[in-house]
Amino acid sequence: MKLAPTKISLSIATLGVALLAGTPAMAADTQPARSDTTPNATTLRNGMDYSDRARMKTWSDEKDQLERQLRPGESLVFYTKALADRGFQITSVNSDKPGSAEYEVVKGDQTYEVQLDLDKAGKVTEVDVTTNMWRSDATKAAMRGEKVPVATRFAPGNENYSDRARMQGWSGEKDRLESALPTGHDKAYYAQQLKTMGYQVTSTNETKADYVEYEVVKGANTFEVQIDLANGVATEVDVTTNLWKSDATDRALSVASQR
Repeated sequence: MKLAPTKISLSIATLGVALLAGTPAMAADTQPARSDTTPNATTLRNGMDYSDRARMKTWSDEKDQLERQLRPGESLVFYTKALADRGFQITSVNSDKPGSAEYEVVKGDQTYEVQLDLDKAGKVTEVDVTTNMWRSDATKAAMRGEKVPVATRFAPGNENYSDRARMQGWSGEKDRLESALPTGHDKAYYAQQLKTMGYQVTSTNETKADYVEYEVVKGANTFEVQIDLANGVATEVDVTTNLWKSDATDRALSVASQR
């Protein structure tokens, strides 16, 4: 599954408008791993709560509705009000430069990164509403239902959470991982291949006769690996985003960020 950011027009300045806080995210409910095919993994009793395949349609529908609210050519106040009207809170300003800005927004357990280009008059000329895979601590807290202040300015270090800055490296690793996971093998093969490439399987979101889904982590990168099976053999392997992360995945990413 490949996500292409939708381009529209928007703006960032004037973040002083109070935006609504998110609602609580679903809590992880875990049980011991299946060590035969998912080493170091947590098998979730409600694993599909974290499945991008299961939840992407709702996320995409909300994204489409948000984009329709953010029509081009308006002043900055229009956009902050539109975000508030749709229940979004700005939780992090990841970039604030002449001509461009970027922020993370949260509504419930949905999050997006809004990337803006501005002209010299302060009007937004282009906006991408897209994934928010690298998240600030405030964004994570808001997605858990905690109350956090509205972000109104860039803070040093926030650039590390920018999807725009990091997506090229992530996409290159995604392509490399997909090439190493060809169809035609059983589940054990893919678990071993992931381990060989340095990936930790942090969550098994689903395991059935015809489908298995893993969350995997390596360094600061995480992916969802979706494997369709027939007679125990993979007929399709999709390496894609991991927007809804299990607690084990978040912990692994936190450890990697501290190294």
